[in-house]
Amino acid sequence: MTKTWLAAAAALTLISGAAIAETVTTTTTETTAPYIAPVPAPVTQTTTERTIEADSNGVVRRATTTTTGTAVDPVDGSTTTRKTTETTTVR
Repeated sequence: MTKTWLAAAAALTLISGAAIAETVTTTTTETTAPYIAPVPAPVTQTTTERTIEADSNGVVRRATTTTTGTAVDPVDGSTTTRKTTETTTVR
């Protein structure tokens, strides 16, 4: 009878040991996005021209300011031009 109990205890120990000896595997996947460089700012050039007309006494009768700006897109090379004229007349 003792041999039966010992055999049962040994079998139980082996079964329990097998359960404890299970291996847990963890897999981690890391994904990184490719680096995308920032788009550089456009290259700009601005020109301002001011014209003043005065009478013989030096009184300003008309003042004109013209501003012209050009921007060049560094990615595709396209250009944008803007011209603004402001005129002030004194009467």
